[in-house]
Amino acid sequence: MRVILSVVLFLIANAWLCHANLNRPGWYLKWRLDQQKHELAMQTFEQVDAKYGPFYFDQPIDHTDPSAGTFKHRYWANTDWYQPGGPVILYNAGELPADWRAGYVTNSSMAMLAEELNGIVIVMEHRCYGESMVAEDYSAENLRTLNTDQALEDMATIIREIKLPNLDVDLPPAPETKWIVYGGSYSGNLAAWMRYRYPDIVFAAVPSSAPVEMRYNFHQYFETIRRYAPTHCVSSIQQVVRYVDHIIFSPFSEPKQRMKETFGLQDLAHDDDFAETLSFPLGLWQEMTPTENPFVDEFCTIFEGKNSLHERVEAYGNYIANLVNTTCKDAPSINACLDTHDPRSEMYMDTKAPFRAWFWQICTEYAYWQTAKPIWHPSMVSRKLTTDWYQRQCPFLFGEHNVPFRPEWRRINKEYEGWHLRLSRTIWLDGEWDPWRTLSVNSDDAPDRTHWHDNAHFQVLSESVHHWDFFTTNSTSDEIKELHQFMVTKFKEWLNESNESSPMIMKYQQ
Repeated sequence: MRVILSVVLFLIANAWLCHANLNRPGWYLKWRLDQQKHELAMQTFEQVDAKYGPFYFDQPIDHTDPSAGTFKHRYWANTDWYQPGGPVILYNAGELPADWRAGYVTNSSMAMLAEELNGIVIVMEHRCYGESMVAEDYSAENLRTLNTDQALEDMATIIREIKLPNLDVDLPPAPETKWIVYGGSYSGNLAAWMRYRYPDIVFAAVPSSAPVEMRYNFHQYFETIRRYAPTHCVSSIQQVVRYVDHIIFSPFSEPKQRMKETFGLQDLAHDDDFAETLSFPLGLWQEMTPTENPFVDEFCTIFEGKNSLHERVEAYGNYIANLVNTTCKDAPSINACLDTHDPRSEMYMDTKAPFRAWFWQICTEYAYWQTAKPIWHPSMVSRKLTTDWYQRQCPFLFGEHNVPFRPEWRRINKEYEGWHLRLSRTIWLDGEWDPWRTLSVNSDDAPDRTHWHDNAHFQVLSESVHHWDFFTTNSTSDEIKELHQFMVTKFKEWLNESNESSPMIMKYQQ
């Protein structure tokens, strides 16, 4: 139990820095944990001085229909370092409430850039997250304007129209004021797409850990863990998974039931729910930080000294059983807690549940379903974990007539060019060990850029995971510190070049 509680506390303490959305293995179990721990989590987030916000901007609910009215769009802004001619660093908090990341206005790579460039940093909330609600709940009807086009136009409207309450002068309009859009993970996509779609008002972009290449069957996610996690841990997981699949795909019910008992999941009716629950610890990999590694320290350690199949299955089983007992302690049964096949379950019926916003986005546009490898490759997760497990839940959540038969991921790739996206004045950053790098422009599978001559920078940070460039603490690696200095130098260069070519714009102040 100690191991499981420490994992839970790690997830809470680091949620504002980590990629804490539901696009991670074992998402359903994590949602249950989040349900239990939300109040405690809110107590752990860094408190931001009230002078930085929150502030509210009147944003159109539907940019294609002015009659739809407006909603209060929440944001924070730090203007402490601003001098005339300085840029604005705009960060969209993506698929989390922005108060979880409001601390970025003072403590992040965005704040560092704003200080060094005599600029402003803004943390804005994404529509339909946190307090930036277009309606009172997350029903399908109220989520119809939650899409890529509307989200990007939200950012463009802020760039064009915002008046900062904590700045005693009006910002000159873009492009006179240079706007740099910075983002990580999904918000990294938004940063890249803003530079692509609005080059007239977005001066530059920093897409960090941005999976711009949409995938429906995202089995590559687990390949990163297989390649970079400790060898003994990987071999133990794969051996247990082979054992699980050998039994779970057999026609015999008795061995299957005994196996589920080993994992504390004897009451779980459906095999794919069982398989998905077992994938939970693999999601700890992407939540690694420069100072904490729960995947290795809290999960892989269970296999230390365990060399036989029996010992490894028992260790994995105890880990999952303890986790489930902690998570589902208030549920009437394990099946009631973790079953995803009942369309009447709490998860599907509760239109007040905030997780529905991100699930709407992946059900309608992005997919990113994390699945087992093809049959001829060794797998880190059970082959019961297929796209069907994810896809089946979309109509349960929103109604079969309210979501497409499949997410429109191909359309997103076509409209925004996926791996083929070419942008000037853009710094593309990824972590070598980040599972999401496989969908970024820095993927090993992405097109070769040798002959591209764009004024852009591409960098993969060694032994780093998900948007580690955000960190500015003493614990960050020398490589990340050098990257930060490079970014300052590069943006000064770009700003000066632009100002020299535009006499009406004040030359950047050194």
